[in-house]
Amino acid sequence: MARVHVAAVAHLCRTHYRPAELARWTNQGRGLYTTLVRSATVVVAERSGVVVGFAAVSLATGVVRAVYVHPGHAGGGVGARLLARIERSARVFGVRRLTLEATLNATAFYGRAGYRPIARARSGLGLKCVRMAKLLRPPRLHARAA
Repeated sequence: MARVHVAAVAHLCRTHYRPAELARWTNQGRGLYTTLVRSATVVVAERSGVVVGFAAVSLATGVVRAVYVHPGHAGGGVGARLLARIERSARVFGVRRLTLEATLNATAFYGRAGYRPIARARSGLGLKCVRMAKLLRPPRLHARAA
């Protein structure tokens, strides 16, 4: 996860953030991932046994905490599949609305997935971002034949 996170930020976010901001973002330490795994529902995407992306959602708060794809696999639908997977988990657990803080380079990605901007904001690291939200439809119940 660390390898994917650092590579994604360094390559995919460099057109929207300054080098000092990228450095602050990628140098949070390995404890970041341990904390994320312990406090959120995390899914990973693998290719040939190598992690190429991950996503995390806090089901208790309805907050998407992360969606990162390695730059070598970006644009191929990995991120969209990861996001759809955590949305399905949220629906099953009764979450009706997800929010997130989208990086400036990712707002179009989230917009295509149905997220709408709420406000411009600053992340916990002080980075410019866009707070976005999406209403989730309840899971469909399958009728059983009698």
